[in-house]
Amino acid sequence: MGVGHTTKEGGTMTFMAFSQMSGDVSSVSENVELARRLYGAEGASRVAGSIALTGQNVGSFTLSTMWDSSDACFAARAKVSAAPEIQAAMAAAQAQPLSFAVGTITGERGNCEGSHVVAVVASSSNPTDEGRQRLYDVTERLLVGNGACNGFRSVRMVAAGEMTGATLNIFYTDSVDGFLAGSAASLTDQEFQAARAELGGEIHDRIVSRMV
Repeated sequence: MGVGHTTKEGGTMTFMAFSQMSGDVSSVSENVELARRLYGAEGASRVAGSIALTGQNVGSFTLSTMWDSSDACFAARAKVSAAPEIQAAMAAAQAQPLSFAVGTITGERGNCEGSHVVAVVASSSNPTDEGRQRLYDVTERLLVGNGACNGFRSVRMVAAGEMTGATLNIFYTDSVDGFLAGSAASLTDQEFQAARAELGGEIHDRIVSRMV
């Protein structure tokens, strides 16, 4: 997929990459700023960091970046990873890579910023663009701007090891309690359950992280 790869709907595809690693996170804020400067210079439209609070890799750090092209993503990753500043920061943190994954953004609603993120790993047996939009609409109605979350982003994982083909729904919130309450309310919402059933959606994992 090259620069400006176009979806069948005619829009420009945006890629989101996730680099997960273990190590000492005492200097994580400074390291995120360094990564933001270096990746931003290579064309990343967004650079953010988070620390997992739940899941099998609790305590690990994830750097997420957004790109117009997968080619640009991989080229920047190679260049930035070799930069002396990054090498020194990783050595000081005793950082060890855990995984690297790439996906394409299929939907985004609200303000995708917050003190915490809740990443919901899901699959769909009947994925359609129309079905996804209906689910986004009802999810926005239920969760966005009412204390549950500020916004959400949906990412179809295209090169992600065992997660390839899955969907990562990322909810940005300032209250994990608020998100969990909103999520519980969706279980009894008929419109939400109908939209989820249309897609054949199933949830496989949910990970809470603190944004850096």
